[in-house]
Amino acid sequence: MPQMVPDTPENGEICKKFCGPCPTFMPNKLNESPPMMLFCSRGASTVPKEQIKDNGCSCFGCGVFSKYELEGGWFCIYGKEGKKT
Repeated sequence: MPQMVPDTPENGEICKKFCGPCPTFMPNKLNESPPMMLFCSRGASTVPKEQIKDNGCSCFGCGVFSKYELEGGWFCIYGKEGKKT
């Protein structure tokens, strides 16, 4: 069952390793609009969903994703709940 992800410096460091090369994160410049990273803890980007081109998701390989048993992915677009299937 998914757990709440704490907004900690440690989780932020893990996140950076996966957001940086993410095929959706950089092309959409999500690093320029809050919360800029750790979307599974902080919520979706303030960039409107309709303006974000989905090029894939790197969250599934992230240590934060597995540690907190997250589901869904695409937290930058869909917020803490992730993408509903």
